[in-house]
Amino acid sequence: MSEFQTPVKKNKALDSSEKITIPPSPFLSRLGYGTGVNVMQLVRSPRAGQIRSPWALKMINKRVKPCNVYSERLQAEADLLKRMSHPNIVGFRAFSKDKILYLGMEACDLSLGDMIEKRAEDSGEPFIAKQMLKVAADIGNALDYLHTTMQILHGDMKSYNILVNGDFVICKLCDFGVTLPLDENGVFDKEKGGKAVYYGTEAWSAPEVIHGGQISTKTDIWALGLTIWEMMALMPPHSLDETTDSMEMNDSVESGEDWFCEKYGTRPPVPVNITVEKFAEPLAIFQCCTETLPAMRPSARHLAIAAADMMTKH
Repeated sequence: MSEFQTPVKKNKALDSSEKITIPPSPFLSRLGYGTGVNVMQLVRSPRAGQIRSPWALKMINKRVKPCNVYSERLQAEADLLKRMSHPNIVGFRAFSKDKILYLGMEACDLSLGDMIEKRAEDSGEPFIAKQMLKVAADIGNALDYLHTTMQILHGDMKSYNILVNGDFVICKLCDFGVTLPLDENGVFDKEKGGKAVYYGTEAWSAPEVIHGGQISTKTDIWALGLTIWEMMALMPPHSLDETTDSMEMNDSVESGEDWFCEKYGTRPPVPVNITVEKFAEPLAIFQCCTETLPAMRPSARHLAIAAADMMTKH
């Protein structure tokens, strides 16, 4: 796929007269998947004067029960995407409940998570510093928009929820199924959130999530810091690999599961092949984003500005 422009009204659902036909799943290619959902690629048939454009369709995986939980989450995500407009947030295209429940979104080339997996299999070399800084700048801008304009926490920051077009031409944040409302101070608003709980993904979760504490905008910042670490290490945070000291793991806890739980909410060590000489700026971002005390972490706006300024030196 390549970057494209879809000629529909911005952030508005399709007119009822404009229906798209979803072909049977064997004719759709899978772009990815999440808890209870699949993300498929659809290329729409062109109308007169329109560009033939790919869409990403998020659809409920009917094999996962109960489906109604994921249906409600998909509806909420569609409602949120319709209200958002930002160059670093994936664009809304359509939402339908007719016959097939789907959320149509702007399609991008690849998720950063897929790119990391591919790079690990191919060269095994970390991404270059400028690419890491581009992710920090673009996603920092996306999070600033979420935290200040929309007053919501993303709640599941990680490489697989960042989409990349071209050779890091632009990065976009996606997957807004577990967002949480924030108050005017950037803290989780329990009154608006009701019974909502923090979901996220444990390996990327901040100390305040793992050990109990105040959930705020800085919780997303921690996870973004670990995403920069992923681009260095080419693996998810706290993963076991060939360099892991298995004796240390076995001696310290009773099982591998306990080992992982002990590591969640901590700053992973800098990979041995990452030097200050080549990666000074990304290392600085990683370190400041993963400070144990949330107050010590930068805001999304400050992070985006700093990363963009660092990029000018490369």
